[in-house]
Amino acid sequence: MKTTHKLIVGDSLETMRKMPDESVDLIITDPPFNIGKNYGGVYNDNKKFEEYVEWCKTWLKECIRVLKKHGSLYLFNYPENNAYLLPFLKENMVLKRWMTWHYPTNTGHSNSNFTRTQHSILFCTKTKNHKFNKDVIAEPYKNPTDKRIIERLKNGSKGRAPYDVFQHNLVKNVSKDKTPHPCQIPVPLLKTFIMASSDLGDTIMDPFAGSFSTCTAAKELGRNSIGIDINPTYVKIGKERLAKVRPLEKFT
Repeated sequence: MKTTHKLIVGDSLETMRKMPDESVDLIITDPPFNIGKNYGGVYNDNKKFEEYVEWCKTWLKECIRVLKKHGSLYLFNYPENNAYLLPFLKENMVLKRWMTWHYPTNTGHSNSNFTRTQHSILFCTKTKNHKFNKDVIAEPYKNPTDKRIIERLKNGSKGRAPYDVFQHNLVKNVSKDKTPHPCQIPVPLLKTFIMASSDLGDTIMDPFAGSFSTCTAAKELGRNSIGIDINPTYVKIGKERLAKVRPLEKFT
């Protein structure tokens, strides 16, 4: 299946405001966390906390508007940020699950605190009538000899949905796929969400595309994508990255 991929240099909020209502099937995004990261001098990642939360709500409103009625949103952030965004999302969407990406790390250790090894992921849907392809992402049951599980398998069950804690290493530590972007999400993790909440030919958007891992995963899985980033250097990297991607055979 031939897919299209729009990699846009621009402010995500301004770009989304030009997009039609209900034009995107799925949004997966990993926005700035307001922790002082250097994104090439094009964004201030050190706002006052209240300003940061209000800024997030502003672009989240646009995400909700452009999502189709069956669409889903996966929002990555630190738990202490997502906790403040959760009430807004619950007012405007259907909260399905608070999930965790757990990663081992050899950095960020402290003598006075526990070591952070997680990002939270808020999985929300625009309506209760959303896409969720459980059989596509099904994993083997942990207790296949249990009588109830045996019965489920006899009745055609493909397995259970993945647990809500996902374990993947940080890309910057272990992957040959890493880019100069300071915050890169593992493609295998993104593939799980894309397969769960979209179908072949659907359009996936990441308004803070960064390393363009979401677009990369979308192309591999036979989906269209829209990636927005304010830094032209990252968009150039994304274009180079996508040029090397070939869709997986089972999804073409």
